[in-house]
Amino acid sequence: MTDSEKEPCVRCGHMPEKTDKYCVRCGAPLVNRCTKKRSPLHKGCSKVNRSDAAFCADCGSPTVFREAGLL
Repeated sequence: MTDSEKEPCVRCGHMPEKTDKYCVRCGAPLVNRCTKKRSPLHKGCSKVNRSDAAFCADCGSPTVFREAGLL
């Protein structure tokens, strides 16, 4: 998903502006990225997943929405 294809907030349904990263009404993240961080053993993962993905489709790590309690 690109910034021009923003979806409504998964928590409150508010429609964000193109440049918003968090919902201005409830503070929820608007992009469901993978949470896998860079480490000496892994290059990290920042895949943008579907809004209903609790785990990353590329590496299986929890997504931002899962860690924020949105899923």
